[in-house]
Amino acid sequence: MRHRPAPRALLRAAGALAGALLTTAPLAPAAAAPPRAVVVPCGAVLTTSVRLAADVVCPGGEGLTLAADGIELNLNGHSVTGPGADPTAGTVGVRVRARDVVVRGGTVRGWTTGVLSGTHYVEEAPEGDVGGLVREVRLQANTTGVVSRAESSLTVRASRLTGNRLGGHAWGWGRLLVEGSTADANGTGFSAFEVEDGGFVLRGSTVRDSRGTAVSCDQDAVVVVQRSTLQRNGAGLDAFLCSARIEDSQLRWNGRHFASLYLVDHDRVQVTCTSFSRDGGPLPFEAEPCAVGGRVSGTVQPLTGLPG
Repeated sequence: MRHRPAPRALLRAAGALAGALLTTAPLAPAAAAPPRAVVVPCGAVLTTSVRLAADVVCPGGEGLTLAADGIELNLNGHSVTGPGADPTAGTVGVRVRARDVVVRGGTVRGWTTGVLSGTHYVEEAPEGDVGGLVREVRLQANTTGVVSRAESSLTVRASRLTGNRLGGHAWGWGRLLVEGSTADANGTGFSAFEVEDGGFVLRGSTVRDSRGTAVSCDQDAVVVVQRSTLQRNGAGLDAFLCSARIEDSQLRWNGRHFASLYLVDHDRVQVTCTSFSRDGGPLPFEAEPCAVGGRVSGTVQPLTGLPG
């Protein structure tokens, strides 16, 4: 049986329908090309994303500033190097003055502060948080590797903080999250001062070989250590007029697992399902066994700390 050919009108209608579908169907967005690698001078204020073509070496102490929301500084395997880790000089390698920025893929070394987000005082902070992400960056030989302060917020991820006087610091209601990173051979690993709960969080990370303390909690701060290892430090945790929570973590071979713990009022040091090596001094709480073998829980109450 033969099929009758479709009338011309039907063919024209089918063609028109197919054309309409083709013209109205949304097109997949084209992938944005990465920025061309460029040479950036010391002291540059960046308002667009940049990929470095060479090291940025700044003997005069003027680093780079990220001054537009959402931009990325791709170090591209290069370094931003300052005049040296002079704690009195006030030099900054990468200064964050915008929101949702990214610094990634290289080294920041030789500064008073490697990466700095926020201002000295809350009343000087711009409306809304500034801050962003530091990813796959080596923060090396600075006075302080990374600082978040005055209601700014920084996340450090998959990075290494090494050979700094202080690896990272959150203070004055800043927020610092360190995740999946390593801090080693610093004077102190991390510290927090006057930050609320969530102001400093160490998660899934390792702090080792600090000459002083792995994590220092200072006045009116709350620090959280989750699923992390504090290993071979002078001390694991030091707490002064603050609160800390250590959860699902390991303290190994520290000179002391807990240094001075001076707690008053509502201060607490709570430890949950955490294991300790046998050295490191006595635990400052009555240990309660956890469901996982060898792990214990307990709470340090105010005015029951170990002597400094």
